[in-house]
Formats: sequence, C-alpha cells, structure tokens
Amino acid sequence: MPEAVEKLRLGPFSVRTDRAKVDAFRDRIGGRGKQVPASFPICWIARPEIRAAIADACAGRLPLHEGQVFDYSRRLEIDREYRLFLSIEEETNPARLTLRGDVTTADQEACLSMETLLRLVVPIGLGLSA
Repeated sequence: MPEAVEKLRLGPFSVRTDRAKVDAFRDRIGGRGKQVPASFPICWIARPEIRAAIADACAGRLPLHEGQVFDYSRRLEIDREYRLFLSIEEETNPARLTLRGDVTTADQEACLSMETLLRLVVPIGLGLSA
C-alpha cells in the first residue's frame, strides 16, 4: 500500500464550463456532440494557483501522467458555474502525487469526483533537464 506523506487542500475554486472553452477542448480531443466531454474538468487543473501548488509538491521531480478517473453523479452543463475542491497528496512508495477533486454546483449539489495520478521521477540520468 502506498505510504502517504503530506496532504494539501486547495479551494474551493470557482470554475466554469464556458461554451467556447468546452468547444475548443472537444475539437482538440476529437470529441463529438454538444455536451461537456467527461474529461473536460482536467482543464481546471491548469489554473495558475493549482499548477503552482503541483510544481511545489513536485520539488524538482518530473511529474509523469499515470492515470485519471472521472466519476460523475450528474452531467456538467454548458455555461454553468461550479465549485472545485481539490487535495494533493504525496506518496513515497511509489513516489507520486494524487490529485483528488470534487465538483459541485453553486448550490453544493455533487456533480463529480475526479482523481489524477502523477508519478514523480528524478530527471537525473534520464537525459532530461528540469
């Protein structure tokens, strides 16, 4: 079983399913239809304050995408405001970050839980530079 080291809680963040951003994301992933793609909430992880927290947690190690899960209790709707609650937990064996997010409506109705796993590797010896 992975050994947890530290857990950081972030948010809540106000996030949106802006039509233009959803359409652009759908086009980039080759999606079809008019609904919000299931993986669209991963875009919210790119917010500057979240990226900074991830970079701090990486502590010079290279984060490699290991997996992600989106578990929906209700669909996200276009042009709606949501709240994202996020935690970042570092594990030591194996070295990785687990990002867990919960998304609710503005009225606190649950929409989805998501999880992203980032394996942390030291770039020395890989021919990479940080």
